[in-house]
Amino acid sequence: MKPRQILVNLAIITLMAVVAFISYMNGKTSMIYVENLPFETEAATYPAFEAATVGMEGGPPPIFLEEGDRDVLTVVGRSHVLLIEELDSNDNVVNTYRVDFKNSELKGKVVNIVPLAHGKLPGWSYPLD
Repeated sequence: MKPRQILVNLAIITLMAVVAFISYMNGKTSMIYVENLPFETEAATYPAFEAATVGMEGGPPPIFLEEGDRDVLTVVGRSHVLLIEELDSNDNVVNTYRVDFKNSELKGKVVNIVPLAHGKLPGWSYPLD
C-alpha cells in the first residue's frame, strides 16, 4: 500500500472511533435518586414540598413524590432539564420549576428537589450512603 492510502485508512478509523465515543457519551443512561426532603442552610430552612411531580423534559412520564419520598429517575445524556411541579393537597399545581443541570454538577447519585428548585443551593446533590 502507498503511504497516502495508509494515512487515509488511519484517518477513517480515527473518525469512526471518535464518532463511537461521542455516541456512547451522549446516549449513556444514568439512574439518579430523586427525593423530596426538607433542607437547611445557615441562612434559612426550606420545607419539603407537600407533593410534587418530577420529570425530565421530553423524557418518560413524571414521578409523583410526597413529602419525605424518594424514587428513581432515569436520565440520558450529559445535560438535563428537570421539570418540578409543586402540588397542593388537591393535587393542583402551585409552582413549576424548570432546572438545567449537567452530569458534571452531580456530587453523587441523590438529588434533593427542594434545594435544587430554590436555585441549586449547595448540597442539592450528594452521594448515596
